[in-house]
Amino acid sequence: MICRRRSTGSTEAGERRGRRKATAFPWHALAGTACALLGTAAGALAQGTPAECVAPGSSLRLDHVPVAAGDLEALSRRLTDEFGFRVQDGGRDENGLHNAKIPFGDGTRLELRTVDGPADPEASGADEARRYADLIADGGGGAYVALSGLSLDEVLAVAADLEPELSVEEAGARSRAAFPPDHPLHAVLFVDPDQESAEPSAAPEHANGAQGLQAVWVMVEDPERLTRFLLAFGARDCGPSRHPEHLYGRAVGIRGGTVYVVDALLWLADPGSAPVVSLTVRGGPGSVSDNIVLGNAGGLWIELRPPAEEGG
Repeated sequence: MICRRRSTGSTEAGERRGRRKATAFPWHALAGTACALLGTAAGALAQGTPAECVAPGSSLRLDHVPVAAGDLEALSRRLTDEFGFRVQDGGRDENGLHNAKIPFGDGTRLELRTVDGPADPEASGADEARRYADLIADGGGGAYVALSGLSLDEVLAVAADLEPELSVEEAGARSRAAFPPDHPLHAVLFVDPDQESAEPSAAPEHANGAQGLQAVWVMVEDPERLTRFLLAFGARDCGPSRHPEHLYGRAVGIRGGTVYVVDALLWLADPGSAPVVSLTVRGGPGSVSDNIVLGNAGGLWIELRPPAEEGG
């Protein structure tokens, strides 16, 4: 199912969330708190989208968001035919992942990925294919927030004292700095801008006017820890903010974009579900405000925000 809603002012909270599956302790123990917050939010509908929070001097920028999808062909077709994105086929890699890309003019992109055949157990990225298989089994959705702007050595130098478990690993033909799968910040990874720029980067024009990633909403088990970590890279703490669907999070500005950090425990997120629950895509002058809910990608919410709405 793919749902679509125009006008960023209204909400479809219950339909969108799908709802991230409530599980046993400790997630279930917080159900009363979350329901109370939902009741409060429901009485104060639609105060519009959060104001843009950026930090031009930050070392980091949004790079891409990989999305796990059970039916890549169907999702690609509907994103193109119904929502005006140009999707490019990326082919199949050595780990059994079939990729498609939605590149934007500012260098950011969405990557759609599905498991297309068995992974090579000897391949360096076999664990990654298993992760996508697990996410797809749970409904799919945004698998990571990928950041860039520094070399991986520079990223590790900043992380050395705060998060020493961050390490460089091979991801297919490229390297990235990532946390272990059981780490509270595993949803965030770092890519080397030099390696990324070596790829063909011709960005098509999108019929909906999409220009690039502007914001991501990511659920983590320790939101204060992630906020602290991003601030070490010169990010800006813009304080609490609210998604138009009533997801409450903390706005952290980086260069040219915003990471909204959401407490996964508070929102009863299934530990096995995809952590990236919402994206804001910056539109061009001709864009029409549009909210898209991708039911076949974990209920991922994509907001297309025209320039006139920035900062509003």
